[in-house]
Amino acid sequence: FFYTNKKISPNNAPYLFYLVFHPSHFSNISSIMTGPVTAPTKTMSWTEFYEKTDNANKLMDRVWYCLASTEVVSDQKVFWEHWYWDEGEASKELTSGKPKTASNHTLTISSEDDKTVDYPVWPLAFTADSMKMYPAIDLKCVVIAPIPIGIQPVSFPTNDSKTEFRVDYCELMGKKLYFVFVLDPLISQESKDKQFEILEKEHGIKKEWFNDVQWDPKYEIGSAGEPDINPK
Repeated sequence: FFYTNKKISPNNAPYLFYLVFHPSHFSNISSIMTGPVTAPTKTMSWTEFYEKTDNANKLMDRVWYCLASTEVVSDQKVFWEHWYWDEGEASKELTSGKPKTASNHTLTISSEDDKTVDYPVWPLAFTADSMKMYPAIDLKCVVIAPIPIGIQPVSFPTNDSKTEFRVDYCELMGKKLYFVFVLDPLISQESKDKQFEILEKEHGIKKEWFNDVQWDPKYEIGSAGEPDINPK
């Protein structure tokens, strides 16, 4: 999840680690949101999550478009993630032991200057009771991904619905963070309002906490380099 348009180098890597691998906007968060972000009152159980995602298969071979976040993403007009199983992993069983592995390829484009950032692939790991992401840092001589981030699913689209949210939650260095993803960035305002209403009523998550990615209402799928692979 946690992306920055800063150029990563060995010299600023410690600084980026301090920022938990994401934009240097944390100091501004309190000034742009109404009230503190709190933990969800209800999340998906791992049994429910894996039933709804067909053991995470419905996460994979799909492009997830970030719609909004409690992070500052309003300076971006494109933010997509392509998730896929690593070679040989799709057929493996989910257990509480050795995790199944996958990858996340992310790209963002800033709204101000059209700056495109194509991030190093981030490793993903799934067990029967966990989902973890490993932010990758390109040190030029090597790409490292040393620190896992535990992700807690809050909601997930039913049967690849393009009108429902996928919402992920995590806690980092005392901060509570949410990200909203969809399978179609041009989801209608009516559908968005309905989903945010559900989030508040059923999970205690307020719409006012979120910042929107500035998607062009005429955006064409695939125009920012992502594969056009989502279920039709």
